[in-house]
Amino acid sequence: MPKWKKWLLGLGISSGIIVIALALSPFWADYEKPVLTSQLPAPAQAFMQAHYGNSKTALARKEVDWFEKEYEVILTDGIQITFDRHGEWKEIKHKAGCVPMDIVPAPIQEYINENHPGNCVKEISQGRRKIEVDLTNRLELTFSKDNFLLIDWDD
Repeated sequence: MPKWKKWLLGLGISSGIIVIALALSPFWADYEKPVLTSQLPAPAQAFMQAHYGNSKTALARKEVDWFEKEYEVILTDGIQITFDRHGEWKEIKHKAGCVPMDIVPAPIQEYINENHPGNCVKEISQGRRKIEVDLTNRLELTFSKDNFLLIDWDD
């Protein structure tokens, strides 16, 4: 078989696979569905009970985006909590109040108490390498996750 026919055949097979993948992607790529709080991963349920046991859940949903899965819980008092697929919190937002201080790592609590007294954390999020906190004075502080040193400040 000549080289150009092999090349054309390879191109046709590759194109066919791409077309099929794109046609099927809406079925598994991205969806949200409501869940009961009892369907959250066990660590998320324990976290909710420990920190928000008296609050009522307005909405709980599972969000799947390609290979990532996370859970979002919205409480009736406007608190939003996002958990990863294992049930570890990723982000906590308080509209009217403050994040419970026992959620905030102790070195970050100490930094806030020393440098921004009278302020509390309205929002906290953690990634692989950093923890970001938004304070009531509208400062956004970013700390490294391994040693809790301040790495960024945005006002």
